[in-house]
Amino acid sequence: MVECFFVAGAHLILTYNRNKPSLDFLNRCRALGAAAAKPIHCNVSDLDSCQNLIKQLDSTVGKIDILINNAGVDSIGPMHVKDPAAIIKDLAINLHGPLFLMRLVMPDFIQAGRGTIINVASRGGTVDLPFNTTYSTSKAALIRLTSSWQAELQLGGHDGIQLYAIHPGAVPSQMTSAVHPEEIMGEYSHLVKGMAQVLENFKDSPYLSGMVSVALATGIAKDCLNGKYFDVQQDLGDVIAQASALRDNSDLYKMQVAFLGDLPNNGGTENIAPEKAFNFPGY
Repeated sequence: MVECFFVAGAHLILTYNRNKPSLDFLNRCRALGAAAAKPIHCNVSDLDSCQNLIKQLDSTVGKIDILINNAGVDSIGPMHVKDPAAIIKDLAINLHGPLFLMRLVMPDFIQAGRGTIINVASRGGTVDLPFNTTYSTSKAALIRLTSSWQAELQLGGHDGIQLYAIHPGAVPSQMTSAVHPEEIMGEYSHLVKGMAQVLENFKDSPYLSGMVSVALATGIAKDCLNGKYFDVQQDLGDVIAQASALRDNSDLYKMQVAFLGDLPNNGGTENIAPEKAFNFPGY
């Protein structure tokens, strides 16, 4: 993703926690056309670290135009035996970090009347992922954070700010390629082989999500995908060409709940007769 934005001529700030980008990588990025490449340490799970990052940016390069929340971790295993502290740590990286940074840059976006945020979520946030529940939960929350905050911005008249949540594709990486040892799964160790077989299907290029993110940042899909969840495995141009279908059905590309009997998902606030006074029988 970084290289794709460099090819587009972006001036990038690269945040890292443990592994600082190598000089060779930075030189490659500059060779690709990067206007600038500046690495800054930031532990996104820590609010103070995020605040320090924004202060450094304000004092060195100024206000940012685009925020990409790409940090993420997963931890396989049965929820009932996981260390609660580890669960909190995972949630802090996958959800709190994006939330912190969105909150810190949003006042400047509102003042400028423009800005783009791309949250790298996951298809795992839209489906149940047994034995990867913390990851699934955090990504689902990130998708909802994106859509709900976008709705808030639009109601406030801030139409120049665009938020997106994307599934980056099935990309082989350090997080997805390792076969999880039987000891982590405990009594469910017989499922490890099946999980490994699923990971063998991760064959997408990271450049796919990178180029889609560059395209989204230009605003090309703003009128139809603003605040939405987009799977980069789908053809973006084809979706944009069908923008009218998205405008006609606001439930497309967002998480939703449906009930039997056409019950509206509105908290019981519409088309329902007032409840009669209830008394327990015999009292």
